[in-house]
Amino acid sequence: MEDKKQKYAYWLRPSLVMEMESMLDEANATSKSDFVTEAIKFYIGYLRQKKCVDFISPILAQSIKSEIGSVEQNISKMLFKLSVEQSIVNNLIASQNEIDEHTMERLRNSCAEEVARLGGVVTFEDAYEWQNGE
Repeated sequence: MEDKKQKYAYWLRPSLVMEMESMLDEANATSKSDFVTEAIKFYIGYLRQKKCVDFISPILAQSIKSEIGSVEQNISKMLFKLSVEQSIVNNLIASQNEIDEHTMERLRNSCAEEVARLGGVVTFEDAYEWQNGE
């Protein structure tokens, strides 16, 4: 079945027709009829989408929440593992060095400033340069 074009008469405001004519090139339309046809298709698609949004939104929201929960759980596990490793390193260093309370406080403050300056990303090379005054 071939869908042949038919002529219809609709009332439009002259200002709307003028605006449509000025937008023909931008809409990539070859005629006012082509412009109106594409506009109607677009609006029908918009109305159909609007009905689907009410159905899709809760599903999409639940999927996003589930994914965020999974990522949060993975990050929490990794942070725990890193904390355990850091605790091991701290205890090894503390057992091998005699550091007084005043030196420890100065070191903590200096390290906090350095980490802030570097935006939270400190490499071994950064620490080496900082310790050796480079």
